[in-house]
Amino acid sequence: MIYEIEKDKIKLYEADTFTPEGVLTSGQVFRFGQEKNGIWWVNSAQEHAEIEKKGENSYIIHTTNPNFFANYFDFQTNYDIILTRLKKYEILHSALEYGKGVRLLRQPLAEVIVNFIISANNNIPRIRNSVTKIAQNFGKKMEWGYAFPELKDLSKITEKDFQSFGCGYRSPYLVETIAKLNEPNFLQNLSLLPTAQLRKELLKLKGVGQKVADCILLFGFNRYDVFPVDTWIDKVYHEDFNGQETKRTKIADWFVETFGMDSGYCQQYLFYYKRKKINLK
Repeated sequence: MIYEIEKDKIKLYEADTFTPEGVLTSGQVFRFGQEKNGIWWVNSAQEHAEIEKKGENSYIIHTTNPNFFANYFDFQTNYDIILTRLKKYEILHSALEYGKGVRLLRQPLAEVIVNFIISANNNIPRIRNSVTKIAQNFGKKMEWGYAFPELKDLSKITEKDFQSFGCGYRSPYLVETIAKLNEPNFLQNLSLLPTAQLRKELLKLKGVGQKVADCILLFGFNRYDVFPVDTWIDKVYHEDFNGQETKRTKIADWFVETFGMDSGYCQQYLFYYKRKKINLK
């Protein structure tokens, strides 16, 4: 992949390891969409980008903050190297080819934590609706819509507010966890911890179970030695890898033992592929 950063855009060439659909519909984010003209858009923190396809494996990303989105889409990482490492596992070949345009995003931590607490035992339309209402009611009004609230503004949201946004039983958890996130240097101190210890600390937060903690580790802290297990990955494990474990924590451990520091990447390729209800074999 070749990318060029300009004042108000990023130009991508030979971008066979990036597609907006692969990146944005792989379960990492909830504030995105596609217009009738085919242009994809995504909002993160205070920023907005529109992705226009210009030709075979070439795109222009229109944004007022190209440096933010060059980091957000992780363009500095060579995914060809990652794919080469994973291709030694024959069972992954179909998923890797199908999901070659998937990339792991580098997202603002507080946004990831709030979003994935909301995601617990929830469905995509409801999650998207809740996150949109949070932004509309407590985020800064921008030319393109509403920014996601900063931490200090998130702390202004009451349990009643969260209930009205459709967050349900998660509402008190969000209030308590956001208060914790606002403690001085809380997130900075967490980021210094090794993965296993960091997971233990995340599990102390209200509304954070194992799967949510692993999603936060992968999508927020960019720890790639984790393997979030949801319904789709559970299916992959039992249907395609003939696994015998029933506890999802054990399934996650098995995948990490198998794929090591590439586990997070592998999880995304498998998740994206399996959601299309395709068997690996």
